[in-house]
Amino acid sequence: MTNLFSLQEYVVSYAFDILGNKAEFEQELIKSTDLQAELAFLQAVVSYLAYGAPIVPLPIGLTNKLFLPQRLLRRLDRTDARPADLLELIEWSVADLRQVAMDLSNWEPFPMPTGSMRVIWQVDEIHAQIAFFLKIPGAGTLPHHWHATGESILVLEGNFINDSGTVFEVGDRIVVAANTNHQPTTSLGCLILGITSMYDKVLAAKI
Repeated sequence: MTNLFSLQEYVVSYAFDILGNKAEFEQELIKSTDLQAELAFLQAVVSYLAYGAPIVPLPIGLTNKLFLPQRLLRRLDRTDARPADLLELIEWSVADLRQVAMDLSNWEPFPMPTGSMRVIWQVDEIHAQIAFFLKIPGAGTLPHHWHATGESILVLEGNFINDSGTVFEVGDRIVVAANTNHQPTTSLGCLILGITSMYDKVLAAKI
């Protein structure tokens, strides 16, 4: 590494941080103020290269994905969900779950109340369980339905009222026993996370 031409080649590689044997070049760098000046210039150029690229807007929804906590991203990538895994979702923070719900794009209309939307988040096909979000825009009554293996609900926004009139608010958890039926309501509208069976059935409305 004594040839001046070869040293100039090395200084470019060093500026881009792709030089293999840095120690040998750094010894030569100490001896030459010209090399030091050239390196300083090249490093300044390299630092500005990224700013020369055109600005491209992020796709819709990507911002939320990029800034989701890493623990959420790890769990969202899982495809081998088991019942215990789905129930663990209830233990996430309300803020994290709201963020997940906001980021999901496959919302579909839910029968009632009018204007309600539901999205399936995770599915355990082996044990026939699902984790879903349900969004109700205002006061109303849900369909009267029966639970095959019970249901766990976490209120993320608004309120959720059971058949006995108990009002559950943000952060409250509701557990519905297996082989039971109910027809909950909401007086404010709500956003909930639910873990339930694929074999639940809609029943005739209560009179």
